[in-house]
Amino acid sequence: MLNLTVFLVLSTIVIFSAIKMLSVRNVLHATYWLLLTAITAAGIIWFLGAEFIAITQLLIYAGAVGILTIFALMVTVRTEGELIRSRDLSLAAAICASAFFGLMAYAITTSPSLMRVTEYDPPTFAEFGATLFALDGWVLPFELVALVLTVALIAAVWWTREVRKGGDES
Repeated sequence: MLNLTVFLVLSTIVIFSAIKMLSVRNVLHATYWLLLTAITAAGIIWFLGAEFIAITQLLIYAGAVGILTIFALMVTVRTEGELIRSRDLSLAAAICASAFFGLMAYAITTSPSLMRVTEYDPPTFAEFGATLFALDGWVLPFELVALVLTVALIAAVWWTREVRKGGDES
């Protein structure tokens, strides 16, 4: 009973914070709601027994994406009015979201894998780390993604810098 209660509380918080993230007009407030969504989703993942994925969720989404978004907003926004986004609630977006939800609900409820119980022993941190960072494993793609994200961050800062009068960009 405690497991069900914890799951229901966490899932309610995830759904509420995700709806708030989409509905608030202030981009900074939306980022705070995104952080709450990511942290609570990590709690659900931890609760389901995937500790490594939960910690990765916290580090990447809450620690990197959320904080980087807040930092980028603080650096690039010059007036408070720039933080407010328009309320363009498109009918096409609502139809697409509803169709996606319906398709996912259908796929989940008709999936035969949900009907059978399988025994699965998740890898430990040491086993997962050895697989991830082995020379023939995922270390190269992992480092390439880190390099691409670093280049994207540098490009974003360069793109938003203020050009001085007189044509001097230095």
